[in-house]
Amino acid sequence: MSLRSDEETPDGFPETPVIAVRGIAKHFGSIQALRSVDLDVHKGEVVGLIGDNGAGKSTLVNILSGALQPNAGAILLDGQPVNFTSSLEARRAGIETVYQDL
Repeated sequence: MSLRSDEETPDGFPETPVIAVRGIAKHFGSIQALRSVDLDVHKGEVVGLIGDNGAGKSTLVNILSGALQPNAGAILLDGQPVNFTSSLEARRAGIETVYQDL
C-alpha cells in the first residue's frame, strides 16, 4: 500500500510521525539506562510515558529535550533527523520539558 504524505494510515494517523525515536540507547558507564527504544508520536496524539522507577522514562525525556545525548539511535522530527546538543536547540525545534511541580 502506498500513501501520499497527506493521507492517513488505517489507524487514522498521518503516515509520518511528528516525532519518531529509533533505536535510542543510553548508558552511564556500565549502567544501561535505555536499550533500543522506538517511539512514534503523531499529530494530535497524546502520549503517556509510564514505568517503574529506574525504567528510563526521565532519561528518554531528557534525550528528546536535548539535555542528554543518546549513545546510539536517531530522533526524527517530521521525518527529518535531528541531533540536539542542548535544551535550547530542542526548544527552538518546539520540544520542551514541562516539569512536575510538587
